[in-house]
Amino acid sequence: MKNSKLIKIAFAVCIFISLIFGSIVLLNIRAVPEYTHMMNSGKQMHQLILEMKLQAKDYLLYNQKDSLDNVKDKISELRKVLYFYEKTAFVGKLEGFFNFYAWEEAINIYERLFEQLVLYHEATDKNIAEIRNLEKNILAVIYSKMNPERGIIALQEIRIHEKGYIIYRNYPRPPDEITFEDKRKEAMTNLLIWAQKDKRIGELMDEDNQLFKNIVKNYKYQDDTINALKKESDKIINMADEFLERGSQGLYTIYHRCAFLSVMLLIIWIVIVIAIAVSLFYDKRDADNFSRAEQS
Repeated sequence: MKNSKLIKIAFAVCIFISLIFGSIVLLNIRAVPEYTHMMNSGKQMHQLILEMKLQAKDYLLYNQKDSLDNVKDKISELRKVLYFYEKTAFVGKLEGFFNFYAWEEAINIYERLFEQLVLYHEATDKNIAEIRNLEKNILAVIYSKMNPERGIIALQEIRIHEKGYIIYRNYPRPPDEITFEDKRKEAMTNLLIWAQKDKRIGELMDEDNQLFKNIVKNYKYQDDTINALKKESDKIINMADEFLERGSQGLYTIYHRCAFLSVMLLIIWIVIVIAIAVSLFYDKRDADNFSRAEQS
């Protein structure tokens, strides 16, 4: 009778502990979708940033106007991901882990920098188009003079060095090689020498020089803006990495916590069952011994 009561108490204790452990496991499992969604959001951010970079390159290289709208769409999607987590109660429990203000500022700065990049790029294209239109007037004056071949060659050299600057301005230059700007000045001097102080050529080339200076200035601003965009995109990538890190860390913690509780619960049940079995074995042996003693 006494053993029966102890067995019932042991089973009751095991069931109680099982309920506690099961509740803890259930609470942890309920957080799995949140952490999984957080990891998926991090992957989505990485994909959006990659697509933004590709769209920006397409715009700069091929002047695809659709790329502008695509970049803006990607920025809007990034904001949606950020705003979702900024308002959710789940992230509220992780206070101090996510710096939403810094991330929102990085996205806003990226958007403004991209708008500036578009302005500089459009200004450069406009200056190049103006140079092309101006070249028609320069050629008209050159053809009106005697022996225009030398003037045409000098003008072609100017344009070649301008294109060299546009294409190779960001490439490392050998230390013994002069810059494309200096080569252009030399070609300009040759054209003016051939023109023999013709005021028409002088005025047109002064306008041409000013347009090229504007191109150089706009390209400098554009390159500086591209570097600034890279810094802000790195900040956004770090944001995506934090989502991935926090999501994987949460899943890792839940897995090991649930595994630990399951093992502990299994050990408790095994210990209780073994203890009950041993107790019953000794009780049966004592009862048999007592029965033999009475018979003798």
